[in-house]
Amino acid sequence: MTPIAAPITPGMPVEVGEIERQLGQLWEHSDAGKVRASLVNLVIYSEAPDAIESNTPLLSEIAANHAFRALLVQANPTAKLSSIQAWITAHCHLRDTGKKEICSEQITFRLEGSAAGRLPNIVFSHLDTDLPLYFWWQGNLHTVRDAQLWTWVDRLIVDSNTWTNPAAQFAQLHSIGELSRDRCATCDLNWTRLFHLRYATAQLFDLAAARQRLPQIRSVKLAHAPGCRLTALLILGWLASRLGWTAHGNSQTPGFYNDRGEQITLDFSESSAAAASVSEIHFDLGDATASLRRHQGGDFYVAKFRASGQEGMEFMVPAGREKSSDTLLSELGRTSRHPLYWPAIRAIEPLLD
Repeated sequence: MTPIAAPITPGMPVEVGEIERQLGQLWEHSDAGKVRASLVNLVIYSEAPDAIESNTPLLSEIAANHAFRALLVQANPTAKLSSIQAWITAHCHLRDTGKKEICSEQITFRLEGSAAGRLPNIVFSHLDTDLPLYFWWQGNLHTVRDAQLWTWVDRLIVDSNTWTNPAAQFAQLHSIGELSRDRCATCDLNWTRLFHLRYATAQLFDLAAARQRLPQIRSVKLAHAPGCRLTALLILGWLASRLGWTAHGNSQTPGFYNDRGEQITLDFSESSAAAASVSEIHFDLGDATASLRRHQGGDFYVAKFRASGQEGMEFMVPAGREKSSDTLLSELGRTSRHPLYWPAIRAIEPLLD
C-alpha cells in the first residue's frame, strides 16, 4: 500500500499580536546548529484557495539557495465574515559543507473578508528592518487603496502568463509604477523565462551572414506550450522593439510591419509536447532561414542557419530551466531593472485586445 503523504502545513499557529515574540522564542529554543539569515523581505500575495499549500514547499526550496524573511498572504476579499489567521515556521538547509543550517523565516497569513484590506499594515508590521522588499503578486492585479504600499516595494514580481486580461493588467502594472514614483522595479517572470531564448536569438544573429539579413525577415513561426501564447508574443515584442517593427492586426490575426512598411507574417503553433514555454522559433529571411529549437528533455537550443550558396551552420546554446523556483531565484538575485521589458510591451500592445 502506498503511504499517505503528510499534509503540508505552514507551521505553528500564532496570534497576530504575538508573531514577533513567538519567532523570538522559536530561535531561543532552536539548537546551536541553526542560524537565522535573511537577505530580503519576500512577500507573496495570492487569492488562490491553495496558495498556502502550493507556496510553502516552493519557499522551502528557494531557502536552500537564498535566505529571506517571507510573508505568505492568502486572501479571500469576498468572504462574508472577516478573520485573520497566522502561522510561523522556518526553512533550514545545510549550505555547502558547513556544519550549521541556514534558516529562513516564513510568516503565513490567511485574510478573510474585510481583513484583506489590512494587507499594507500587515506587510509594514512584519518586515525585517533595512532589507529590500520584494513583493510577488500572484494572479490578476487589482487596485490596492493604500498607495503607500508601493512606495515601500523595491521589486514587484508578477507573472503575466497567468493573467486573464493582459491589456488591462499591463495598464494596472504601469499605474503601480507611477504610484511608487518609479521606486519599484517591475519583474515579470514571463519575461524572465525568455532570458535564454533571447540570448540564443542574439547569438544566432551574431553570425555575420545572419546579421546582414535581419532587415529581410519576412515571417516568424513560433511553437509554444499550451497557455503560453503571451510568452511567444513577448519574444516578438522584444524583436519588434529592437528592429523598429510596428504591430498591426489583433490578438487573433497578429502581424508586424518592418521599418520600410513591408509586412512580416506570424505563425503560432501550440503543442502539448513543447519542451519549453517557447520551444521553437523560425525566421524566413528570403534567401535564407534561421531557427532555434529546444528538443523535449534537452538542455540546449539547437541553432541553425541556412543560406543559398553557403555552407549551413549549426551550434548549441544553453536553454536554462523554467521551474518556478529557478525563475524566481534569478529575480531574487538581481539588483538591476529590466530596461527592455516595457519597450517590448509597448510593441505588442495593439495585439493584446
